[in-house]
Amino acid sequence: MIQNEVTEIKKIMTKNDCCIHGLAGCYVDANKEMHILEQGKFLVLQEEEQHKYFDLIKKGLSGRIGKNLLNLVFRTENGVAVPNRDTLMQVLNSELKDPQVLQAYFEKIRDSYAYVDNYYIMLVYGVYDVPGKTADGIEMEDASDVVYKFNLTLLCPLKPSKAGLMYNPVDNSLENAMRNMMVELPMNGFLFPAFNERMSDVHAALYYTKKPSELNDSLLMDVFGCEIPATAGKQNEMFINAIEAVEEMTFDKAKAIYSNMREHEMELKDSPEEVVVDKKETARILEESGFEEEEIQAFTKTFDEATEENGKVLLSNVFEGSNKLKIKSGKTEVSLPVEHTDAIEVRKIDGKNCIVIEISDDLLVNGVKINKFDGPIDLSI
Repeated sequence: MIQNEVTEIKKIMTKNDCCIHGLAGCYVDANKEMHILEQGKFLVLQEEEQHKYFDLIKKGLSGRIGKNLLNLVFRTENGVAVPNRDTLMQVLNSELKDPQVLQAYFEKIRDSYAYVDNYYIMLVYGVYDVPGKTADGIEMEDASDVVYKFNLTLLCPLKPSKAGLMYNPVDNSLENAMRNMMVELPMNGFLFPAFNERMSDVHAALYYTKKPSELNDSLLMDVFGCEIPATAGKQNEMFINAIEAVEEMTFDKAKAIYSNMREHEMELKDSPEEVVVDKKETARILEESGFEEEEIQAFTKTFDEATEENGKVLLSNVFEGSNKLKIKSGKTEVSLPVEHTDAIEVRKIDGKNCIVIEISDDLLVNGVKINKFDGPIDLSI
């Protein structure tokens, strides 16, 4: 799925355009005991309660593709999908009306989800009549010929409410407040089937993780049977390691890579898909950044080993916060907007490597304007 498709699904999780038909849930305690809740219809809930569900649902579809939201593709063996997809299809086709199917599904999640505390499995079933679109992207409500049926599963921690005192109006007194188990925002979740090209794709799913560095591998393997995708941090690490395979990395080369990557991103800013870079595109950028042929080959070799042949990484994962150039040495950090990177350079001053920044405007130190300079100003490395 691309970001526009995620946004479209989030839009139907509102009071006015709600496409949610049913809810099911299961409370799993710290001892892994399951307590399945009664299934219900979403639209009969009080409006205030619906909005609380909407908050949980929207969080489970939040974040950026490639970081908090990961596209999963089911493995196949000899052209046949692995059995994991069959389980998800059974739940989808049941429309949450088969208790045995739900029981088996909740057990599968309970057995594979690596979480040591209480949590709540929230299962949403929805049906979306996908409106047609004109060539210029205008929706045509009366031109729907695609029906998208989906399940959204959210795994939400359950935490006791805070201890404290409460006012009892009956006795006109203060007393200990009752502590309830509160459903918190989801840590993980998944949408099945995926909404690819604005239609149902039963060969794929969308996975949400609150912490991009923690995917909960056992859940991915047991429920989806798919290969574990590289996290945003892992993609960043792979790319940086490949760049550092170049023996002579200068400040100017590193700055040029950033500038050229940023330019590549801006050229594709109107693309609905996330901007990706592969070894071919990166090799072109390295050449434009002043790298020699043998240096580019060293990068390509390391990049292939890390990402497999013809591997790709998301540009947004390569440079976190790519609108700024970030420089760090020990406890010293410097961050500059992309349009001001020419104002910084590395020089050797009095035998020391120094970061030198041109002062072309007022110099402020914690808001205090400096109006006298006693000598050269530099930040020593």
